[in-house]
Amino acid sequence: MNLVSNIITTLFARVGILICAVISSIVLARVLGPEGRGLFALIILLPEIATAFGLLGFDHANVVYAGLEPESRRALVWHSTVLAIVLGVVFALAMIGYIVLGAPGFPVLARGPRNLFLLALSLIPVTILIDYWFSILRGMNQIVLTNAVEIGSKVASLLILIAFLLWLRLGVAGAVATNFVMTLGTLIVAVVLLRHVGVWGKPSFDWSLWKRTVRFALPSYAATVLTYMNYRVDQLCIAIFLPPEQLGYYVLAVSLAERLWILTGSVANALLPHLANSKEREIAMPAVVTRHVVLWTGAGCIIVFVLADVLIRVLYSPAFADGVAPLRWLLPGILVATIGKNLCAELLVRKMVGYLVWMAGVGAVVNLVGNLLLIPRTGISGAALASTLSYCVLSLMQTVVYLKVTGVPWTTLVPRYSDIRIYYVVWRRILSALRIQKMPAETVWGVLMVTMCL
Repeated sequence: MNLVSNIITTLFARVGILICAVISSIVLARVLGPEGRGLFALIILLPEIATAFGLLGFDHANVVYAGLEPESRRALVWHSTVLAIVLGVVFALAMIGYIVLGAPGFPVLARGPRNLFLLALSLIPVTILIDYWFSILRGMNQIVLTNAVEIGSKVASLLILIAFLLWLRLGVAGAVATNFVMTLGTLIVAVVLLRHVGVWGKPSFDWSLWKRTVRFALPSYAATVLTYMNYRVDQLCIAIFLPPEQLGYYVLAVSLAERLWILTGSVANALLPHLANSKEREIAMPAVVTRHVVLWTGAGCIIVFVLADVLIRVLYSPAFADGVAPLRWLLPGILVATIGKNLCAELLVRKMVGYLVWMAGVGAVVNLVGNLLLIPRTGISGAALASTLSYCVLSLMQTVVYLKVTGVPWTTLVPRYSDIRIYYVVWRRILSALRIQKMPAETVWGVLMVTMCL
């Protein structure tokens, strides 16, 4: 499938995932309350950090090399399997030992039932392996398959969560159990998909391929860890400095804000495999695609900013009203970060991971310093402001490097009237196909803008 088709199918899948995620967050918020929601966030935070550190950048390497070297895909599968087992077990045991010892230095991270922490941490090898295998499938441009699995798993997860929380009333334990069941189920599905596409078979190892992927993966790993810390260091600082319910408010705000990356994620998910599998391509394509993404994301940010208070009070109850302010502070950063997120695909295909490392490092330092300075003074709103500042700094650096190495003029990134005109024409054709031909032009524009915001 071509890039446009992959983006569209990914977007539809992400919309479905968004709906499931919103419903899940509503269920979690209303059943667990601020304190329970904060505890659940603490329990899954350590496994997420361990997975981000444990991937070692081989997820990005798998995407690139599965596209550039199709003959090496089976070896990539087995390299990933061995690596995930070794690294996953090491990281899981290290984290489990840390919790058993009471989280020295940060005892707040071990607050809550220890068995729930251990259950969540035991999944680290599995989550690493799933990420590795699905990155190979994405590198093969199997976007439709991966999208189908992703949305199917989210629907199943939502149903199990509802059963555990609303029917069995298991509380935080039910939320953790849902995560456990779905992770094991996704692993089984991944094996089936690898067999389906023909890359599952007898063990295969390629020392030359291994050395090439290591040279790519390790710098990429540094960039990934720093980027992840940039996105999550605020939650760590809140967990250390503030009560659990404050983390619950903030996690809710972050969850809503990051939903606006639905189109950004759809494009990024399809763009990197497309570039890796393309022998010839238009050099300005990532920039052109990015400006369209900015247009839609910007419309969404405006709507969420205006309706933030209503959204949180209606969907999650007035008990989470303290999440409104940090949500609004996060939105500018969400919009600006959209630019860099998409342009990075070109830098990855050019194997310029060194640039990504130092840029991510600068962003993480800005975020950490901002959180340490602002959280004690302004609470979770300060954490949101620190994140927005770091997102803007990181995206600006990524954009400057992209423009420099490609020679694409910066004006290519600026949305223009002709872009909106394209959607107007498309919308007109849709209305015509539906035999709604006499609608005034002003009404068509109004409906189009509402559609963009939704």
